[in-house]
Amino acid sequence: MHSDSYVVLARKWRPAHFKDIVGQSHIVRTLNNAIRSNRLHHAYLFTGSRGIGKTSIARIFAKVLRCEATQEAIISPSGESLLQSCDQCSNCKEISNSSSVDVIEIDGASNNGVEAVREIRDHAKYMPSQGSRKIYIIDEVHMLTTAAFNALLKTLEEPPAHVIFIFATTEPHKIPATVLSRCQRFDYRRVTLSQIQDRLTEIAKAEKIEIDSAALTLISRAAEGSMRDALSLFDQVIAFSNGPISLTSVRESIGLIEGQTLIQILSGIFKRKAAEALTYVDQAHEQGHDLRVLTRGLIEFLYYILLIQIDSVNRASIEASDEEIAELRTLATLRSIEEVELFFQVFHYGLETLARSSQPRIALNVLIIKCATAETLFSADQKPSSGSTTTPAPTSGPKLPTLPAPTPVTQAPISQQPPTAPARATESIPITQSPQPSESKKTWEGLIDHIKKSRPLLASILEHSSGTLFPDSSTPNQNVTIFFSPENSYFKEQLQSRIYQEQLGTLSREYLGFPIRLQIECKNNGESLAARRERENLERREAIRNQASHHPIITEARSLFGGELGPIQLLEDTHAEPST
Repeated sequence: MHSDSYVVLARKWRPAHFKDIVGQSHIVRTLNNAIRSNRLHHAYLFTGSRGIGKTSIARIFAKVLRCEATQEAIISPSGESLLQSCDQCSNCKEISNSSSVDVIEIDGASNNGVEAVREIRDHAKYMPSQGSRKIYIIDEVHMLTTAAFNALLKTLEEPPAHVIFIFATTEPHKIPATVLSRCQRFDYRRVTLSQIQDRLTEIAKAEKIEIDSAALTLISRAAEGSMRDALSLFDQVIAFSNGPISLTSVRESIGLIEGQTLIQILSGIFKRKAAEALTYVDQAHEQGHDLRVLTRGLIEFLYYILLIQIDSVNRASIEASDEEIAELRTLATLRSIEEVELFFQVFHYGLETLARSSQPRIALNVLIIKCATAETLFSADQKPSSGSTTTPAPTSGPKLPTLPAPTPVTQAPISQQPPTAPARATESIPITQSPQPSESKKTWEGLIDHIKKSRPLLASILEHSSGTLFPDSSTPNQNVTIFFSPENSYFKEQLQSRIYQEQLGTLSREYLGFPIRLQIECKNNGESLAARRERENLERREAIRNQASHHPIITEARSLFGGELGPIQLLEDTHAEPST
Protein backbone atom coordinates (compact mmCIF):
# COMPACT_ATOMS: atom_id res chain seq x y z
CA MET A 1 0.00 0.00 0.00
CA HIS A 2 1.40 3.37 -1.02
CA SER A 3 1.92 5.94 1.70
CA ASP A 4 1.11 8.83 -0.61
CA SER A 5 -2.60 9.28 -1.22
CA TYR A 6 -3.79 9.53 -4.81
CA VAL A 7 -4.57 13.03 -6.08
CA VAL A 8 -7.50 13.05 -8.47
CA LEU A 9 -6.87 14.49 -11.93
CA ALA A 10 -9.24 17.43 -11.41
CA ARG A 11 -7.04 18.63 -8.53
CA LYS A 12 -3.69 17.55 -9.89
CA TRP A 13 -4.25 19.31 -13.21
CA ARG A 14 -6.12 22.32 -11.87
CA PRO A 15 -4.75 25.42 -13.65
CA ALA A 16 -1.97 27.14 -11.67
CA HIS A 17 -1.26 29.94 -14.16
CA PHE A 18 -3.15 31.98 -16.73
CA LYS A 19 -1.45 29.99 -19.54
CA ASP A 20 -3.09 26.80 -18.23
CA ILE A 21 -6.65 28.12 -18.58
CA VAL A 22 -8.67 26.42 -21.33
CA GLY A 23 -11.40 28.18 -23.29
CA GLN A 24 -11.46 31.57 -21.51
CA SER A 25 -8.84 33.56 -23.44
CA HIS A 26 -11.06 36.66 -23.59
CA ILE A 27 -11.18 36.88 -19.79
CA VAL A 28 -7.52 36.03 -19.28
CA ARG A 29 -6.44 38.74 -21.72
CA THR A 30 -8.67 41.38 -20.11
CA LEU A 31 -7.44 40.65 -16.58
CA ASN A 32 -3.79 40.67 -17.70
CA ASN A 33 -4.20 44.04 -19.38
CA ALA A 34 -5.96 45.44 -16.31
CA ILE A 35 -3.05 44.41 -14.08
CA ARG A 36 -0.42 45.77 -16.47
CA SER A 37 -2.14 49.14 -16.81
CA ASN A 38 -3.11 49.26 -13.11
CA ARG A 39 -6.78 49.74 -14.05
CA LEU A 40 -8.18 47.38 -11.43
CA HIS A 41 -11.84 47.43 -10.47
CA HIS A 42 -12.94 46.95 -6.88
CA ALA A 43 -15.49 44.20 -7.69
CA TYR A 44 -15.53 41.47 -10.33
CA LEU A 45 -18.36 39.05 -11.12
CA PHE A 46 -17.46 35.73 -12.80
CA THR A 47 -20.51 33.93 -14.21
CA GLY A 48 -20.92 30.66 -16.08
CA SER A 49 -21.68 26.97 -15.74
CA ARG A 50 -19.85 24.62 -13.41
CA GLY A 51 -16.29 23.45 -13.92
CA ILE A 52 -15.12 26.02 -16.48
CA GLY A 53 -12.55 27.91 -14.41
CA LYS A 54 -14.29 30.66 -12.44
CA THR A 55 -12.65 29.93 -9.07
CA SER A 56 -9.36 28.87 -10.67
CA ILE A 57 -9.00 32.19 -12.49
CA ALA A 58 -9.95 34.06 -9.30
CA ARG A 59 -7.09 32.36 -7.43
CA ILE A 60 -4.60 32.90 -10.25
CA PHE A 61 -5.66 36.56 -10.47
CA ALA A 62 -5.09 36.93 -6.72
CA LYS A 63 -1.66 35.26 -6.94
CA VAL A 64 -0.48 37.52 -9.76
CA LEU A 65 -1.70 40.62 -7.88
CA ARG A 66 0.13 39.67 -4.67
CA CYS A 67 3.20 37.87 -6.06
CA GLU A 68 6.53 39.45 -5.13
CA ALA A 69 8.20 38.43 -8.42
CA THR A 70 5.59 38.41 -11.16
CA GLN A 71 7.04 37.65 -14.58
CA GLU A 72 5.96 37.46 -18.22
CA ALA A 73 5.42 34.00 -19.74
CA ILE A 74 5.59 33.61 -23.52
CA ILE A 75 2.73 31.32 -24.57
CA SER A 76 2.63 31.47 -28.38
CA PRO A 77 5.00 31.61 -31.38
CA SER A 78 3.65 35.06 -32.20
CA GLY A 79 5.10 36.37 -28.94
CA GLU A 80 1.88 36.77 -26.95
CA SER A 81 2.66 36.79 -23.25
CA LEU A 82 0.73 36.49 -20.00
CA LEU A 83 1.63 37.44 -16.46
CA GLN A 84 2.75 34.56 -14.28
CA SER A 85 3.30 34.28 -10.54
CA CYS A 86 6.59 32.87 -9.27
CA ASP A 87 4.96 30.24 -7.00
CA GLN A 88 7.99 30.51 -4.73
CA CYS A 89 7.33 33.57 -2.57
CA SER A 90 5.37 33.34 0.67
CA ASN A 91 2.30 35.03 -0.83
CA CYS A 92 2.08 32.51 -3.70
CA LYS A 93 2.55 29.53 -1.39
CA GLU A 94 -0.09 30.74 1.06
CA ILE A 95 -2.65 31.30 -1.69
CA SER A 96 -1.88 27.87 -3.21
CA ASN A 97 -2.37 26.28 0.21
CA SER A 98 -5.51 28.32 0.95
CA SER A 99 -3.85 29.68 4.11
CA SER A 100 -3.46 33.33 3.17
CA VAL A 101 -4.94 35.82 5.64
CA ASP A 102 -5.14 38.45 2.88
CA VAL A 103 -6.87 36.30 0.23
CA ILE A 104 -10.04 35.07 1.86
CA GLU A 105 -12.17 32.43 0.10
CA ILE A 106 -15.76 32.21 1.28
CA ASP A 107 -18.46 29.71 0.33
CA GLY A 108 -21.60 31.76 -0.23
CA ALA A 109 -23.81 28.69 0.21
CA SER A 110 -22.77 28.05 3.83
CA ASN A 111 -21.97 31.67 4.80
CA ASN A 112 -24.98 33.39 3.34
CA GLY A 113 -26.36 35.31 6.31
CA VAL A 114 -26.09 38.89 7.47
CA GLU A 115 -23.60 38.10 10.23
CA ALA A 116 -21.09 36.55 7.80
CA VAL A 117 -21.29 39.59 5.53
CA ARG A 118 -20.98 42.02 8.43
CA GLU A 119 -17.80 40.21 9.47
CA ILE A 120 -16.43 40.68 5.95
CA ARG A 121 -17.40 44.34 6.01
CA ASP A 122 -15.77 44.93 9.40
CA HIS A 123 -12.47 43.24 8.43
CA ALA A 124 -12.28 44.77 4.93
CA LYS A 125 -11.38 48.19 6.29
CA TYR A 126 -8.12 46.90 7.77
CA MET A 127 -5.00 46.97 5.60
CA PRO A 128 -3.53 43.63 4.46
CA SER A 129 -0.85 42.06 6.65
CA GLN A 130 1.59 42.37 3.76
CA GLY A 131 1.39 43.65 0.22
CA SER A 132 -1.05 46.25 -1.06
CA ARG A 133 -4.20 44.21 -1.79
CA LYS A 134 -6.72 42.31 0.29
CA ILE A 135 -8.88 40.03 -1.87
CA TYR A 136 -12.20 38.39 -1.02
CA ILE A 137 -13.33 35.49 -3.26
CA ILE A 138 -16.98 34.62 -2.63
CA ASP A 139 -18.11 31.48 -4.46
CA GLU A 140 -21.80 30.81 -5.19
CA VAL A 141 -22.53 34.40 -4.27
CA HIS A 142 -26.13 34.08 -5.49
CA MET A 143 -26.84 32.05 -2.33
CA LEU A 144 -26.54 35.14 -0.11
CA THR A 145 -29.80 36.28 1.42
CA THR A 146 -31.39 39.59 0.49
CA ALA A 147 -30.42 41.01 3.87
CA ALA A 148 -26.81 39.87 3.34
CA PHE A 149 -26.67 41.55 -0.07
CA ASN A 150 -28.00 44.74 1.48
CA ALA A 151 -25.30 44.57 4.16
CA LEU A 152 -22.64 44.14 1.47
CA LEU A 153 -23.96 46.93 -0.72
CA LYS A 154 -22.55 49.79 1.37
CA THR A 155 -19.03 48.35 1.10
CA LEU A 156 -19.41 47.97 -2.67
CA GLU A 157 -20.60 51.57 -2.97
CA GLU A 158 -17.63 52.98 -1.04
CA PRO A 159 -14.95 50.26 -1.04
CA PRO A 160 -11.60 50.68 0.71
CA ALA A 161 -8.85 51.33 -1.85
CA HIS A 162 -6.95 48.16 -0.91
CA VAL A 163 -9.89 45.71 -1.24
CA ILE A 164 -10.94 43.69 -4.30
CA PHE A 165 -14.04 41.50 -4.33
CA ILE A 166 -14.32 38.57 -6.75
CA PHE A 167 -17.77 36.99 -6.92
CA ALA A 168 -18.38 33.67 -8.69
CA THR A 169 -21.81 32.29 -9.55
CA THR A 170 -23.68 29.94 -11.84
CA GLU A 171 -26.92 31.93 -11.46
CA PRO A 172 -26.30 35.66 -11.95
CA HIS A 173 -30.02 36.36 -12.38
CA LYS A 174 -30.44 35.79 -8.63
CA ILE A 175 -28.09 38.64 -7.75
CA PRO A 176 -29.80 42.02 -7.06
CA ALA A 177 -29.39 44.64 -9.77
CA THR A 178 -27.91 47.05 -7.23
CA VAL A 179 -24.99 44.65 -6.75
CA LEU A 180 -24.64 43.75 -10.44
CA SER A 181 -24.34 47.41 -11.39
CA ARG A 182 -21.27 47.81 -9.15
CA CYS A 183 -19.33 44.88 -10.61
CA GLN A 184 -17.34 44.25 -13.75
CA ARG A 185 -19.02 41.19 -15.17
CA PHE A 186 -17.22 38.41 -17.04
CA ASP A 187 -19.33 35.71 -18.71
CA TYR A 188 -17.40 32.46 -19.02
CA ARG A 189 -17.85 30.28 -22.09
CA ARG A 190 -18.47 26.57 -22.15
CA VAL A 191 -15.26 24.79 -23.09
CA THR A 192 -15.62 23.35 -26.59
CA LEU A 193 -15.35 19.66 -27.36
CA SER A 194 -12.10 20.13 -29.29
CA GLN A 195 -10.56 22.18 -26.45
CA ILE A 196 -11.47 19.50 -23.89
CA GLN A 197 -10.17 16.78 -26.16
CA ASP A 198 -6.85 18.57 -26.69
CA ARG A 199 -6.41 19.07 -22.94
CA LEU A 200 -7.24 15.42 -22.18
CA THR A 201 -4.76 14.31 -24.85
CA GLU A 202 -2.07 16.43 -23.20
CA ILE A 203 -2.87 14.99 -19.76
CA ALA A 204 -2.98 11.40 -21.08
CA LYS A 205 0.53 11.80 -22.51
CA ALA A 206 1.83 13.29 -19.28
CA GLU A 207 0.23 10.49 -17.23
CA LYS A 208 1.43 7.85 -19.76
CA ILE A 209 -2.13 6.61 -20.39
CA GLU A 210 -2.95 4.92 -23.70
CA ILE A 211 -6.41 5.91 -24.98
CA ASP A 212 -8.20 5.88 -28.35
CA SER A 213 -9.09 9.21 -29.91
CA ALA A 214 -12.73 8.06 -30.26
CA ALA A 215 -12.81 7.34 -26.53
CA LEU A 216 -11.49 10.84 -25.81
CA THR A 217 -14.19 12.31 -28.05
CA LEU A 218 -16.89 10.44 -26.13
CA ILE A 219 -15.56 11.62 -22.75
CA SER A 220 -15.27 15.18 -24.04
CA ARG A 221 -18.87 15.22 -25.29
CA ALA A 222 -20.17 13.77 -22.01
CA ALA A 223 -18.49 16.61 -20.08
CA GLU A 224 -20.94 19.08 -21.68
CA GLY A 225 -18.50 21.98 -21.69
CA SER A 226 -17.08 21.44 -18.20
CA MET A 227 -13.33 20.83 -17.98
CA ARG A 228 -13.64 19.64 -14.40
CA ASP A 229 -16.34 17.11 -15.32
CA ALA A 230 -14.13 15.87 -18.15
CA LEU A 231 -11.25 15.18 -15.76
CA SER A 232 -13.56 13.44 -13.27
CA LEU A 233 -14.95 11.20 -16.03
CA PHE A 234 -11.42 10.51 -17.25
CA ASP A 235 -10.45 9.43 -13.74
CA GLN A 236 -13.41 7.06 -13.62
CA VAL A 237 -12.55 5.50 -16.96
CA ILE A 238 -8.89 5.02 -15.97
CA ALA A 239 -9.93 3.18 -12.79
CA PHE A 240 -12.32 0.94 -14.75
CA SER A 241 -9.94 0.06 -17.59
CA ASN A 242 -6.74 -0.61 -15.64
CA GLY A 243 -4.82 -0.47 -18.92
CA PRO A 244 -5.30 0.86 -22.48
CA ILE A 245 -8.63 2.68 -22.80
CA SER A 246 -10.93 1.88 -25.72
CA LEU A 247 -14.27 3.26 -26.86
CA THR A 248 -15.99 0.16 -25.49
CA SER A 249 -14.45 0.55 -22.04
CA VAL A 250 -15.64 4.19 -21.90
CA ARG A 251 -19.19 3.18 -22.78
CA GLU A 252 -19.20 0.37 -20.24
CA SER A 253 -17.62 2.33 -17.41
CA ILE A 254 -19.77 5.45 -17.44
CA GLY A 255 -22.74 4.42 -19.58
CA LEU A 256 -22.17 6.99 -22.32
CA ILE A 257 -23.95 6.87 -25.66
CA GLU A 258 -21.68 7.15 -28.67
CA GLY A 259 -22.51 9.41 -31.59
CA GLN A 260 -23.00 6.49 -34.00
CA THR A 261 -25.98 5.25 -31.98
CA LEU A 262 -27.62 8.68 -32.21
CA ILE A 263 -26.90 8.90 -35.94
CA GLN A 264 -28.38 5.44 -36.59
CA ILE A 265 -31.58 6.39 -34.74
CA LEU A 266 -31.87 9.65 -36.69
CA SER A 267 -31.10 7.78 -39.91
CA GLY A 268 -34.07 5.49 -39.27
CA ILE A 269 -36.31 8.51 -38.63
CA PHE A 270 -35.12 10.48 -41.66
CA LYS A 271 -35.42 7.44 -43.98
CA ARG A 272 -38.89 6.60 -42.58
CA LYS A 273 -37.64 3.27 -41.22
CA ALA A 274 -39.08 3.36 -37.73
CA ALA A 275 -38.31 -0.29 -36.91
CA GLU A 276 -34.63 0.28 -37.69
CA ALA A 277 -34.48 3.27 -35.34
CA LEU A 278 -36.23 1.35 -32.55
CA THR A 279 -33.62 -1.42 -32.76
CA TYR A 280 -30.91 0.99 -31.64
CA VAL A 281 -33.10 2.43 -28.88
CA ASP A 282 -33.72 -1.08 -27.56
CA GLN A 283 -29.98 -1.82 -27.64
CA ALA A 284 -29.24 1.33 -25.67
CA HIS A 285 -31.95 0.46 -23.15
CA GLU A 286 -30.65 -3.09 -22.70
CA GLN A 287 -27.15 -1.70 -22.06
CA GLY A 288 -28.55 0.38 -19.21
CA HIS A 289 -28.27 3.80 -20.85
CA ASP A 290 -30.42 6.64 -19.54
CA LEU A 291 -32.98 7.32 -22.25
CA ARG A 292 -33.19 10.96 -21.22
CA VAL A 293 -29.49 11.30 -21.99
CA LEU A 294 -30.12 9.58 -25.34
CA THR A 295 -32.97 12.01 -26.10
CA ARG A 296 -30.79 15.01 -25.24
CA GLY A 297 -28.22 13.61 -27.65
CA LEU A 298 -30.85 13.37 -30.41
CA ILE A 299 -31.87 16.98 -29.75
CA GLU A 300 -28.24 18.10 -29.96
CA PHE A 301 -27.64 16.28 -33.27
CA LEU A 302 -30.90 17.67 -34.74
CA TYR A 303 -29.60 21.13 -33.89
CA TYR A 304 -26.36 20.38 -35.72
CA ILE A 305 -28.35 19.25 -38.77
CA LEU A 306 -30.25 22.54 -38.72
CA LEU A 307 -26.96 24.45 -38.64
CA ILE A 308 -25.78 22.43 -41.63
CA GLN A 309 -29.02 23.12 -43.52
CA ILE A 310 -28.68 26.89 -43.13
CA ASP A 311 -24.95 26.83 -43.95
CA SER A 312 -24.01 28.11 -40.50
CA VAL A 313 -21.32 25.59 -39.70
CA ASN A 314 -18.01 26.20 -38.05
CA ARG A 315 -15.95 23.60 -36.25
CA ALA A 316 -16.46 25.23 -32.86
CA SER A 317 -20.28 25.25 -33.13
CA ILE A 318 -20.62 21.49 -33.75
CA GLU A 319 -19.26 19.28 -31.00
CA ALA A 320 -18.86 16.11 -33.03
CA SER A 321 -16.07 14.23 -34.78
CA ASP A 322 -15.32 14.81 -38.46
CA GLU A 323 -16.85 11.42 -39.33
CA GLU A 324 -20.04 12.26 -37.45
CA ILE A 325 -20.31 15.65 -39.16
CA ALA A 326 -20.00 13.97 -42.57
CA GLU A 327 -22.88 11.60 -41.70
CA LEU A 328 -24.98 14.48 -40.36
CA ARG A 329 -24.47 16.29 -43.67
CA THR A 330 -25.89 13.27 -45.48
CA LEU A 331 -28.93 13.17 -43.19
CA ALA A 332 -29.49 16.91 -43.73
CA THR A 333 -30.27 16.23 -47.40
CA LEU A 334 -33.10 13.78 -46.60
CA ARG A 335 -35.59 16.10 -44.90
CA SER A 336 -36.61 19.75 -45.20
CA ILE A 337 -35.60 22.30 -42.60
CA GLU A 338 -39.25 22.59 -41.47
CA GLU A 339 -39.42 18.86 -40.77
CA VAL A 340 -36.15 18.90 -38.83
CA GLU A 341 -37.43 21.87 -36.79
CA LEU A 342 -40.55 19.85 -36.00
CA PHE A 343 -38.52 16.79 -34.94
CA PHE A 344 -36.46 19.06 -32.69
CA GLN A 345 -39.59 20.35 -30.95
CA VAL A 346 -41.10 16.86 -30.69
CA PHE A 347 -38.09 15.52 -28.78
CA HIS A 348 -37.64 18.73 -26.79
CA TYR A 349 -41.20 18.51 -25.47
CA GLY A 350 -40.93 14.74 -25.16
CA LEU A 351 -37.94 15.05 -22.82
CA GLU A 352 -40.24 16.30 -20.06
CA THR A 353 -42.63 13.42 -20.73
CA LEU A 354 -39.81 10.91 -20.45
CA ALA A 355 -38.77 12.35 -17.10
CA ARG A 356 -42.27 11.74 -15.70
CA SER A 357 -43.09 8.48 -17.46
CA SER A 358 -42.97 5.12 -15.69
CA GLN A 359 -42.19 3.54 -19.08
CA PRO A 360 -39.72 5.92 -20.74
CA ARG A 361 -38.66 3.43 -23.43
CA ILE A 362 -42.20 3.08 -24.72
CA ALA A 363 -42.73 6.85 -24.59
CA LEU A 364 -39.53 7.46 -26.58
CA ASN A 365 -40.40 4.73 -29.10
CA VAL A 366 -43.78 6.34 -29.77
CA LEU A 367 -42.11 9.70 -30.42
CA ILE A 368 -39.70 8.06 -32.86
CA ILE A 369 -42.48 6.18 -34.68
CA LYS A 370 -44.56 9.32 -35.13
CA CYS A 371 -41.58 11.32 -36.44
CA ALA A 372 -40.54 8.53 -38.81
CA THR A 373 -44.05 8.04 -40.22
CA ALA A 374 -45.08 11.71 -40.47
CA GLU A 375 -46.00 12.86 -43.96
CA THR A 376 -44.12 15.68 -45.66
CA LEU A 377 -45.03 19.01 -44.12
CA PHE A 378 -46.25 22.03 -46.00
CA SER A 379 -46.71 25.64 -45.04
CA ALA A 380 -49.93 26.62 -43.27
CA ASP A 381 -50.92 28.97 -46.09
CA GLN A 382 -50.31 26.34 -48.80
CA LYS A 383 -53.33 24.30 -49.79
CA PRO A 384 -53.26 20.90 -51.52
CA SER A 385 -54.41 20.88 -55.13
CA SER A 386 -58.09 20.24 -55.75
CA GLY A 387 -57.44 16.70 -56.92
CA SER A 388 -55.24 15.79 -54.00
CA THR A 389 -56.55 13.64 -51.19
CA THR A 390 -53.37 13.74 -49.11
CA THR A 391 -53.56 15.49 -45.78
CA PRO A 392 -50.66 16.15 -43.44
CA ALA A 393 -50.28 13.55 -40.75
CA PRO A 394 -50.74 14.70 -37.17
CA THR A 395 -47.50 15.17 -35.33
CA SER A 396 -46.53 14.10 -31.86
CA GLY A 397 -44.98 17.42 -31.03
CA PRO A 398 -46.43 20.53 -29.45
CA LYS A 399 -49.57 22.03 -30.87
CA LEU A 400 -48.65 24.87 -33.14
CA PRO A 401 -52.02 26.58 -33.58
CA THR A 402 -52.79 28.35 -36.83
CA LEU A 403 -56.39 29.42 -36.47
CA PRO A 404 -58.04 30.10 -39.84
CA ALA A 405 -60.28 33.12 -40.02
CA PRO A 406 -63.90 32.08 -39.37
CA THR A 407 -66.12 32.16 -42.43
CA PRO A 408 -69.86 32.45 -43.06
CA VAL A 409 -72.11 29.74 -41.67
CA THR A 410 -73.61 27.56 -44.34
CA GLN A 411 -75.85 25.35 -42.28
CA ALA A 412 -77.51 25.28 -38.87
CA PRO A 413 -78.30 21.60 -38.28
CA ILE A 414 -81.06 20.51 -35.90
CA SER A 415 -79.88 18.17 -33.18
CA GLN A 416 -82.80 15.70 -33.37
CA GLN A 417 -83.99 13.89 -36.50
CA PRO A 418 -87.24 15.58 -37.65
CA PRO A 419 -89.50 14.52 -40.49
CA THR A 420 -88.61 15.78 -43.93
CA ALA A 421 -88.52 19.56 -43.59
CA PRO A 422 -89.74 22.07 -46.15
CA ALA A 423 -87.12 22.98 -48.73
CA ARG A 424 -86.72 26.46 -47.32
CA ALA A 425 -85.67 25.01 -43.94
CA THR A 426 -82.49 23.56 -45.50
CA GLU A 427 -81.40 26.60 -47.47
CA SER A 428 -78.08 28.26 -46.69
CA ILE A 429 -78.31 30.95 -44.06
CA PRO A 430 -76.08 33.95 -44.85
CA ILE A 431 -74.49 35.43 -41.73
CA THR A 432 -72.97 38.85 -42.17
CA GLN A 433 -69.51 39.67 -40.77
CA SER A 434 -67.57 42.88 -40.77
CA PRO A 435 -64.71 42.86 -43.29
CA GLN A 436 -61.20 42.93 -41.88
CA PRO A 437 -59.59 46.37 -42.13
CA SER A 438 -56.84 46.62 -44.72
CA GLU A 439 -53.30 46.84 -43.40
CA SER A 440 -52.16 50.43 -43.81
CA LYS A 441 -48.82 50.20 -41.98
CA LYS A 442 -46.21 47.72 -40.86
CA THR A 443 -47.50 45.78 -37.88
CA TRP A 444 -46.53 42.88 -35.67
CA GLU A 445 -49.26 40.73 -37.24
CA GLY A 446 -48.04 41.69 -40.68
CA LEU A 447 -44.53 40.53 -39.83
CA ILE A 448 -45.83 37.20 -38.55
CA ASP A 449 -47.90 36.71 -41.72
CA HIS A 450 -44.81 37.47 -43.79
CA ILE A 451 -42.73 34.95 -41.82
CA LYS A 452 -45.45 32.30 -42.06
CA LYS A 453 -45.01 32.11 -45.86
CA SER A 454 -41.55 30.58 -45.56
CA ARG A 455 -41.08 29.66 -41.87
CA PRO A 456 -44.42 28.49 -40.42
CA LEU A 457 -42.86 27.06 -37.24
CA LEU A 458 -41.07 30.31 -36.46
CA ALA A 459 -44.31 32.22 -37.10
CA SER A 460 -46.15 29.89 -34.72
CA ILE A 461 -43.63 30.68 -31.96
CA LEU A 462 -44.07 34.42 -32.55
CA GLU A 463 -47.85 34.08 -32.34
CA HIS A 464 -47.41 33.33 -28.63
CA SER A 465 -45.70 36.68 -28.04
CA SER A 466 -46.58 40.35 -28.17
CA GLY A 467 -44.28 42.97 -29.70
CA THR A 468 -43.80 46.71 -29.48
CA LEU A 469 -44.69 49.14 -32.25
CA PHE A 470 -42.31 49.09 -35.18
CA PRO A 471 -40.09 52.07 -35.96
CA ASP A 472 -40.79 53.75 -39.28
CA SER A 473 -38.29 53.95 -42.13
CA SER A 474 -37.11 57.40 -41.03
CA THR A 475 -35.77 56.01 -37.76
CA PRO A 476 -34.43 52.50 -38.46
CA ASN A 477 -32.16 50.47 -36.17
CA GLN A 478 -34.50 50.94 -33.24
CA ASN A 479 -35.33 48.24 -30.71
CA VAL A 480 -38.31 45.94 -31.16
CA THR A 481 -38.95 44.07 -27.93
CA ILE A 482 -40.69 40.69 -28.12
CA PHE A 483 -42.44 39.72 -24.90
CA PHE A 484 -43.39 36.22 -23.77
CA SER A 485 -45.53 35.68 -20.71
CA PRO A 486 -44.02 33.37 -18.02
CA GLU A 487 -46.31 30.51 -19.06
CA ASN A 488 -44.91 30.81 -22.60
CA SER A 489 -41.26 30.91 -21.49
CA TYR A 490 -40.52 27.79 -23.55
CA PHE A 491 -41.23 29.74 -26.74
CA LYS A 492 -38.81 32.43 -25.51
CA GLU A 493 -36.09 29.80 -25.13
CA GLN A 494 -36.82 28.48 -28.62
CA LEU A 495 -36.62 31.95 -30.14
CA GLN A 496 -33.24 32.60 -28.52
CA SER A 497 -31.61 29.80 -30.53
CA ARG A 498 -29.18 31.00 -33.15
CA ILE A 499 -31.11 29.50 -36.08
CA TYR A 500 -34.33 31.32 -35.17
CA GLN A 501 -32.44 34.54 -34.43
CA GLU A 502 -30.89 34.49 -37.89
CA GLN A 503 -34.19 33.68 -39.60
CA LEU A 504 -36.05 36.38 -37.67
CA GLY A 505 -33.41 39.00 -38.42
CA THR A 506 -33.48 38.25 -42.15
CA LEU A 507 -37.26 38.05 -42.51
CA SER A 508 -37.94 41.18 -40.41
CA ARG A 509 -35.58 43.13 -42.63
CA GLU A 510 -37.37 41.77 -45.71
CA TYR A 511 -40.72 42.90 -44.32
CA LEU A 512 -39.70 46.33 -43.01
CA GLY A 513 -37.09 47.24 -45.59
CA PHE A 514 -34.48 48.16 -42.97
CA PRO A 515 -32.74 46.41 -40.04
CA ILE A 516 -34.00 46.53 -36.46
CA ARG A 517 -32.53 45.43 -33.14
CA LEU A 518 -34.52 42.60 -31.60
CA GLN A 519 -34.75 42.02 -27.85
CA ILE A 520 -36.57 39.19 -26.07
CA GLU A 521 -38.03 39.46 -22.57
CA CYS A 522 -40.12 37.18 -20.35
CA LYS A 523 -42.92 39.26 -18.83
CA ASN A 524 -46.62 39.87 -19.28
CA ASN A 525 -47.16 42.55 -21.89
CA GLY A 526 -50.71 42.13 -22.96
CA GLU A 527 -52.45 39.46 -24.99
CA SER A 528 -50.47 37.38 -27.46
CA LEU A 529 -51.62 37.05 -31.06
CA ALA A 530 -52.44 33.36 -30.59
CA ALA A 531 -54.51 34.08 -27.47
CA ARG A 532 -56.28 36.99 -29.15
CA ARG A 533 -57.11 34.97 -32.24
CA GLU A 534 -58.46 32.15 -30.12
CA ARG A 535 -60.57 34.58 -28.08
CA GLU A 536 -61.84 36.38 -31.18
CA ASN A 537 -62.62 33.07 -32.81
CA LEU A 538 -64.71 31.97 -29.83
CA GLU A 539 -66.45 35.35 -29.69
CA ARG A 540 -67.17 35.23 -33.40
CA ARG A 541 -68.55 31.72 -33.17
CA GLU A 542 -70.81 32.80 -30.31
CA ALA A 543 -71.97 35.84 -32.28
CA ILE A 544 -72.71 33.68 -35.31
CA ARG A 545 -74.56 31.18 -33.16
CA ASN A 546 -76.69 33.93 -31.63
CA GLN A 547 -77.38 35.41 -35.05
CA ALA A 548 -78.23 32.02 -36.50
CA SER A 549 -80.52 31.08 -33.60
CA HIS A 550 -82.68 34.14 -34.32
CA HIS A 551 -82.74 33.68 -38.08
CA PRO A 552 -86.33 33.42 -39.41
CA ILE A 553 -85.70 30.01 -40.99
CA ILE A 554 -84.29 28.57 -37.75
CA THR A 555 -87.07 30.13 -35.71
CA GLU A 556 -89.68 28.60 -38.00
CA ALA A 557 -87.95 25.20 -38.05
CA ARG A 558 -87.80 25.12 -34.26
CA SER A 559 -91.48 26.04 -34.01
CA LEU A 560 -92.37 23.23 -36.42
CA PHE A 561 -90.09 20.45 -35.23
CA GLY A 562 -88.75 21.46 -31.82
CA GLY A 563 -85.13 20.54 -30.97
CA GLU A 564 -82.10 22.69 -30.41
CA LEU A 565 -79.60 24.40 -32.65
CA GLY A 566 -76.72 22.04 -33.42
CA PRO A 567 -73.01 22.85 -33.81
CA ILE A 568 -72.03 25.70 -36.15
CA GLN A 569 -69.84 24.62 -39.04
CA LEU A 570 -67.44 27.19 -40.52
CA LEU A 571 -65.98 26.59 -43.95
CA GLU A 572 -62.18 26.86 -44.31
CA ASP A 573 -62.52 28.71 -47.60
CA THR A 574 -64.32 32.04 -47.26
CA HIS A 575 -65.13 31.97 -50.98
CA ALA A 576 -66.61 28.47 -50.98
CA GLU A 577 -70.09 28.10 -52.35
CA PRO A 578 -72.62 27.48 -49.59
CA SER A 579 -74.01 23.96 -49.48
CA THR A 580 -77.68 23.39 -49.78
